Amino acid sequence: MTQFRVRGEKDRIFSKGVKAEIVYVIISKGIPLFRTEGVGDISTISVVINKENYELPVILPEKIQAKLRRVMLEKLRDEYAKFDDEFKKKILDTAKNLGYKRTGDGWNCYIAPPQERKSSTDIGMCGYCPSCTILGNITDDSMMNDINTAYGIKSRVAHDIAFSLVEYKKAIMELTHNKVADGVSYTGQSLYSELHIAPGVVFIGKSTAYDLTKNEFEVVLDALASITRLGGGETKYGSVETRILSVKFSEKETISSYDIMREIVGKHKGEMMDPEDYVREVSDILKGKGFTDYSYQVNYKEAWEDSLDYAGKIREFINIVENKTGGKEKKKGKSSGGEE
Repeated sequence: MTQFRVRGEKDRIFSKGVKAEIVYVIISKGIPLFRTEGVGDISTISVVINKENYELPVILPEKIQAKLRRVMLEKLRDEYAKFDDEFKKKILDTAKNLGYKRTGDGWNCYIAPPQERKSSTDIGMCGYCPSCTILGNITDDSMMNDINTAYGIKSRVAHDIAFSLVEYKKAIMELTHNKVADGVSYTGQSLYSELHIAPGVVFIGKSTAYDLTKNEFEVVLDALASITRLGGGETKYGSVETRILSVKFSEKETISSYDIMREIVGKHKGEMMDPEDYVREVSDILKGKGFTDYSYQVNYKEAWEDSLDYAGKIREFINIVENKTGGKEKKKGKSSGGEE
């Protein structure tokens, strides 16, 4: 079975069902706030296991994806700064020749939602870096020259909900905070309470990578394993450890974070335990399901080459859809067997 896609494949932007399942744990080290919006609400899900009801704190997939992108961009910027001028020029010239606009004085991709509704995409995203091509973007005329509509570049990494293995009542603690005035030490009416995840709570998560090259896959692993802060107020409260347990390559997804959570919670009833005990038990489950360790050392230059190749395939597809060749319009008319 093929584990990875290969740079240069003509049909690389079309899925061949090449999947890699990544199972990991997130262990709270501080007092994180895993919530959607608002003060005092921790995201939870109710489940029934062996006819018993459990309410479990969760980390939602969009939160994991957003943090993964930010950490990946941090690493890409750090590595880009180490590239020699010749390789940096190659990146920018290739992207510019493909019609991407954000090639300026140097590459920098960042997340900045537009302030005006007429802007349909993030104003800082470039569209051609590994973050954009692996985790997706909206490519429109603000990002690429000479295109007539917006194209959704789908993320090739999907995430399960990350479930706590500890029940809500045992995993949550309420803490009172205060804001102290500057100059004179008093708190006035600034006391407020927050619900936090207790230190040592283990969350089980799973992500699946689709149709990635070896270099792209290792960029994802490197970023995922480097998530050390997560949730609301992460600069104060969100210390975590993200530990990748094992990986499995297959033609279909074989397990979910929900499956693993059910087995562990069903056995231990959502009790607070030593995190390492939970990690060992999850690892044993995965070994029995054909998951293995995966060692890697990311080659960021090669990852950039793969990304630019993928961006080139996107441009080729856009040219076909919009009846263009090399970015220049052909004669107007219907293409055979399709729409205008």
